[in-house]
Amino acid sequence: MQVAVIGYGYWGRNIAKAIVDSDFFCLRTIFDCDFKQVLEAQKLYDFVIYQSYDDILQDDRIEAVFIVTPPHTHFDLSKKALEFSKHVFVEKPLCTNSLHAQKLYHLAQEKKCALHCDHIFLYAPPVIWLKQNMDILGNIVYINARRINLGLFQNSVDVIWDLAIHDLSIIDYLIGLEIKNVEVFARKYQDYPNNALANINLELQNGVIVTISVSWLSPIKIREMIIGGEKKSVIYDETKKDKIILFDSGVVVRDYFSPANLYQKMVEYKTGAISNPALQGKMALNQSLDAFAFKIKNLTHVQNILDQKHVMRIIEVLEKISTSKI
Repeated sequence: MQVAVIGYGYWGRNIAKAIVDSDFFCLRTIFDCDFKQVLEAQKLYDFVIYQSYDDILQDDRIEAVFIVTPPHTHFDLSKKALEFSKHVFVEKPLCTNSLHAQKLYHLAQEKKCALHCDHIFLYAPPVIWLKQNMDILGNIVYINARRINLGLFQNSVDVIWDLAIHDLSIIDYLIGLEIKNVEVFARKYQDYPNNALANINLELQNGVIVTISVSWLSPIKIREMIIGGEKKSVIYDETKKDKIILFDSGVVVRDYFSPANLYQKMVEYKTGAISNPALQGKMALNQSLDAFAFKIKNLTHVQNILDQKHVMRIIEVLEKISTSKI
């Protein structure tokens, strides 16, 4: 299937490479409003140059577009592509408004086209392993996530929409994201228009306590999620070689211990077994493209409905968080 990449920034470069590696998609063109980026792409790939986005959409040989542009452009670009009956792959977030997102899904259904939002970590082998092994942790007590880095300020969204969206997506995938209470502290940096750091506290309907810390101001890059269960605990760290560390000790929830039992429990915390499960599967982005291809080939599959509900839920949660900031 011949496709177009719209936007050749940092993630657009990754998308283009994944398309070239794909058995299903064939790179027809790369388009960017900054023509210097197109020239850079030509150093690596052989593709046809189009003068405008409209020219791409009017070419019936192109059956799908990959939109890898700033979030505030996603709705208009996706809507126009769907109106031309193109399948659409969109970098997260699908858009920054739940009403707009719903319109896109309705249009995709009307045009019988696939609409895929790239919540990339849902296709990462560590997250897939977590999904398959959540039962071994026992009842989940808390989830603590940190996603911080330095200097990657975004113009069209704040740090919550840029970074916390990943953790919210992972949590919803693992245990659901029905929120009972929410508290958010967020602040801007100097005169920059968007919030650059935020601490998000969530109480879920299932009793799990979630804390998420995101920042564009950290001198180091951290991508860490700790999940505490009553039986076992786990650390998922995307920056480490061993991305999953499983602890054989869980969260103590009993109110009383005899001195002997308390001592035994303290020893267990110190000496509990630690393991690094073997992870299987392709790179997350390649698996995300596979999921997009599956949707194109199976437009009415129930998984597509589940994906739509997930994407809508994340956008609605982000809207709720955004209105709760102090």
